[in-house]
Parts: sequence; C-alpha cells; structure tokens
Amino acid sequence: MEEQTKETAEKPSGGIHKGIWGFFTSIKLTVLLLIILALVSVIGTVIDQTDPMKNMQMLVGMFGPEQGAEVLKLLVKTGMTNMYHSWWFVGLLSLLSANIAICTIDRFPRVWHIISKAQTPLTDDVLKNIGMKREIKTKSSAELKDKVKAAVKSMGYSPKEAVEGGVTHIYAEKGKYSRLGVYITHTSVLVIFMGAMIGSFWGYKGYVQIVEGQTVEAVTLLNKPLLRKVGPEMPLDFGVRCDKFVLKMYGTSEMPSDYLSTLTVVDAGKEVMNKTIRVNDPLEYKSIRFYQSSYGVQPGMAAVTLRVTKDGDESSVRDYVVRKDEPVHLEGTDYFMVVTQLAPDVVQGPNNQLISESDQFKGSAAASIRFMDKSGQFVEETMVFNLDPRQQPRKVPYNFKIIGYKGPYYTGLQVTYDPGVWVVWTGCFLMVIGILVAFFTFHKRVWVRIQDGEKGQATLLVAGATNKNRHAFEGEFKRLAEKLEAK
Repeated sequence: MEEQTKETAEKPSGGIHKGIWGFFTSIKLTVLLLIILALVSVIGTVIDQTDPMKNMQMLVGMFGPEQGAEVLKLLVKTGMTNMYHSWWFVGLLSLLSANIAICTIDRFPRVWHIISKAQTPLTDDVLKNIGMKREIKTKSSAELKDKVKAAVKSMGYSPKEAVEGGVTHIYAEKGKYSRLGVYITHTSVLVIFMGAMIGSFWGYKGYVQIVEGQTVEAVTLLNKPLLRKVGPEMPLDFGVRCDKFVLKMYGTSEMPSDYLSTLTVVDAGKEVMNKTIRVNDPLEYKSIRFYQSSYGVQPGMAAVTLRVTKDGDESSVRDYVVRKDEPVHLEGTDYFMVVTQLAPDVVQGPNNQLISESDQFKGSAAASIRFMDKSGQFVEETMVFNLDPRQQPRKVPYNFKIIGYKGPYYTGLQVTYDPGVWVVWTGCFLMVIGILVAFFTFHKRVWVRIQDGEKGQATLLVAGATNKNRHAFEGEFKRLAEKLEAK
C-alpha cells in the first residue's frame, strides 16, 4: 500500500498531463516505433545510401529512364536516399528516446525503493507470499546460531542477525543491484541514439576520386550534416595526395583480386602522414576516415582502342588508339572519326536502354562515333556496342569494335566523419554491462528462523525468494536446506 501511494503521488495528475504521460509510458508505442524503424531500415538497405548511380541504375532497370528518374527524385525529396541523416528518421529516434526515458523515469522510483529498503527479519505476512520454504527439526545447542550463519555465509551471503520475542532471525540478501540491469540497458540505448543523432547533426559521408599524383582538399558530399550549412562539397583543412595506385588481377582475367592506394596527408604544407590503404583498412586523420571503395580509369584522360575492319575484307584490320573528342584520320580514306561518348562497361536494360555499370573495361563497352569528311562536313554518327556487333555505320564502309580502354587510374575513396562514434561505442559498452547484469544476476533473499522447542529440540524455518530465474535459485535453496539439516 505504501508503494502504491508513492507511485500515485509521483505520477502527474490532470487530464492533458496524464494523457501525455500515459502516451509516452505505453509499451505499445515502443513496439510500434521499433517496427517502424525496422521497416525503414530494410528500405534503407535496399536503397543505396552512398551511391546515387546505383539507385539510378536499379530504378532505370525497373521503370525505364523517364519513370526511373521521377522515382529517384521522389526518393531524394523524401530523404530515402539519405535516410539516416533525414529529419524524420532523427524524429523517430527522438520519439523512441523520449519513450524509453519516460518509461524509465516512471518505473525507476519503485525499483529503487526495493533496492534501498533494508531487508528485515521474516514476518508472518511475508511468509504467506513466499513459495520456497522448509521446516527443519534439529538439536538445540549454543552453537546452532553460529552454525546457521556459517551455512548461509558459505552460500556467498553476508548474514545479519536479529532477536524478536525470543526467536532468533538470520537473514541475508545478495544481487539487489541486479534490478538495475534493465535501466543500464535503457541508458545504453539512449546513449547510442544520442551518438547517432550527433553523427546526423554534425557528421557527414562523402566521396572523392584522386588520380595518381594529384591532391584533393575537398570531398563531394553523399549526405549533408543537418546542423551545418555546407554546399555540395565539404572542404578539408588539409590535403590528401594519391602517390600510387596498385591493381592486382586474378591471373589473366579482368577480375580484381586486390587494389591498394598509397596516400599522403599534407597539412600546412607539410607531409604529416603516409599510409597504404586497402578495403576495410582506412586512413584516419583528424577523426576523418578515408576508405578504399572503388577504382577506375579517369574518363577525361582515357584512351579507347578501336579495331577497324573494312567491309568485305577481313584481312584489312587496323587498331586505333583514340581519346574522346580528338579527331583521328582513318588511313586510306577521306574520313575522320571522333569519339563523342564512351562507356567502358554497359549492359542492356529490360527496356533496351543502355545502363553504365562502371568505369572499368570488361568487354561490354559502347561508344558513340561521329564521322566527317576531309573538309570537316558531317557524314553520320553511330553507336558501336560490343554486345551487338551488327550495329555499325551505314555510310562509312568499316566495322568497329572496342578492344581496349586504358588510362591513368583513379582511386575512389569513401570519406566519413562521425563525431558521435565514440558516444555510440560507449553506449554499446554500457549495453553489454546491462545485458550481463540483467540476464546473469538476480536479487536473492534468504531467511532462517531459529525457535527453541521442548526436550532440547529446535525448529529451523528456512525461506527464500528471488525476483527471477527461480529454477536456478531452487537449486541453491535446496543446497542451503541440506547444509542446515546436517547441523
């Protein structure tokens, strides 16, 4: 009754206040928010959060070029391509944080009352509600009390003693602070959410391509921090130079086995750091991490190798190395050719559209070639597509095939800055502690009444209670009773 009165006194009274308090202390709200967060996290896994081109390729393949572009615009507008930094996702986390915090505030006083309340000798009212109890008949002696205390102590308890009405009470408890395990876990979740929101407010993710020998001092943002006004690029207060890029292949295949970048950090005109990075082994400087994520041939500096064969003359074969937008004379003819568009790796979508897959040549290349005569007059323009060799110029009597694509490589780096990462790790550490306390410790109490009887006999009334894991405690209680029976 005392606890109920205290609980009622601590809860806010009044219509609207009571309604708001009841809303935030509802377990249904917790479950609903967790379901919503789980669903949107699945969507965030399907929709790429770092590479807009992957989303465009996926949507073009599903809906076609025009509708795919419209769907992508809708996803960008609603924040689905930058979900974990969107205002509505942070709002969901904030609402769940408020729900957990208020539930904790609502329930914690009752638990703390149990923890802080000193254990008392066993009363008849308490005895009625205890399920584990045993009565033991033994011989009365001057040492019986000490023997009982020794048996209780051997079980890991610190026994206390009291005498009331000629009856000796030995009682003890342990693990009372285990009741705080769930609140440590609640706190850890709030700390993790806080770290995630710090990252959303001030952190960012970006991408940068660096050609060997070049230095960059800004990165293109893939998502923008909510509380920092920045443009499409995030300037760094230092430079990152790519000294060397190494690409390793499996034998003679086009499949990469490994790729590495040797990076140098230049700060205030001085080289302060150098590291060779690979996938999952980033460079970190001033809490900014540079991950090896991709590579490719720098498009503006690439050269394509075209194999040209005269119609009807398979013996007439010549290879030309051509750079984009640079005219090249077809020997033995009056024609000049210019590569106006080039995609080293393309696939054909379900609606017959061409989709660029990567900047790496894998044989399935495509190029748009413009032909002019020696006076510079336009003759025709055609698309050469390796996957469909029948697609050739009509007016120029030659067949074309793309057999190579080379140039200086760039290293593609994913850049992350998350000032909340250590807050998240702190929350994870607290969560591990909270789970260990909540699941592997529990509050146990034991009582022993020693009452002298007639003819040198004594009656021991042994009782025990636990707040959880009753099955394990039953074994402990049985061992204690057996020790007392042996006295």
